[in-house]
Amino acid sequence: QFEDFQSKHAIESLRRYRHEYLMFNDDIQGTAATVLAGLYGALKVQGLGPEELRNKKFVIAGAGSAASGVALTIRNAISRRKEPFLSSTEAGLRFWVVDKDGLISKGRKNLYDLEETFHDLASFARPEVNMEGASLAEVVRTVKPDVLIGLSATSGIFTQEIMTTMNENSSCAPIIFPLSNPTSRSECTAIETQNATKGRAIFASGSPFDDVEYEGTVIASSQCNNRYIFPGLALGAGLGQTGAVTNAMINRAAEALVELLEISDLQRRATFPENYPIREVSCHLAARVIEQALEEGIRLGNKDAFEAYQEGGLESLKKYIRSKMWQPLYRPLVYLPPGKGE
Repeated sequence: QFEDFQSKHAIESLRRYRHEYLMFNDDIQGTAATVLAGLYGALKVQGLGPEELRNKKFVIAGAGSAASGVALTIRNAISRRKEPFLSSTEAGLRFWVVDKDGLISKGRKNLYDLEETFHDLASFARPEVNMEGASLAEVVRTVKPDVLIGLSATSGIFTQEIMTTMNENSSCAPIIFPLSNPTSRSECTAIETQNATKGRAIFASGSPFDDVEYEGTVIASSQCNNRYIFPGLALGAGLGQTGAVTNAMINRAAEALVELLEISDLQRRATFPENYPIREVSCHLAARVIEQALEEGIRLGNKDAFEAYQEGGLESLKKYIRSKMWQPLYRPLVYLPPGKGE
């Protein structure tokens, strides 16, 4: 696991080494997998399955490495489903990416220069060149998106007008994820979001916000935190000795997280499981990651993990994983003055 690399070097390192070494980049893949899990959670709140992701329209504010990872991961999650199949090109048409200069279209003059920080941006650039440079408010008004994701590091960019417009144009509860850190750079706050959407929004943020009480109902303000994904993903790949971290394994980790959502979470519109200890979350994700590796035909380097799964399925594998997890237990120490008990 590596992070805090300059975007172009992180992307190039992933491209060169991800199939040769057991590695992943937390800034790009870890954040993206957590966002994907949050979206799957939001779909579950709406009463929909992960396959419905393909029918959503996404507006992403920001065009840096984090936005790149999120867009690529969501697109991969959409295009890997076989019925009905959508190509990467078709899946890419579900996105509208907006940076400081407005909507990015095929007509953007420095389009390929921007790929230094946003890998394969040209494939996400809109074909409607007449919309080049359109403001975020104009894009939301025209596109009528289902999902609004903020990775712009620009405070307040999700205005009341934008969120109200999104709410009015959405038959389902609008999904609004202001993911920039720290709180001072968040695109909006939880209470602003619920006020603008009349308490309908499904909200998750990069910075922590208190839950919101709107007209007597408590609405969860979920935090889209990488701690939900990368420990379990790394544990599964490392303990299983999978040899590589594939896109399918990242997607499976995201799906596995949603399996832990309980009715009480869904009633509060929480997109992440709030009632599970993080160690159990990591154990469950690790087991699913190993299971995915086996389904892909990857030969595990850890025979014990393979045998545990063969003998008793997922629960047996989770028992084995728990036995290999470090426990913060220490022997009690009793102080004795020097010279005594020696």
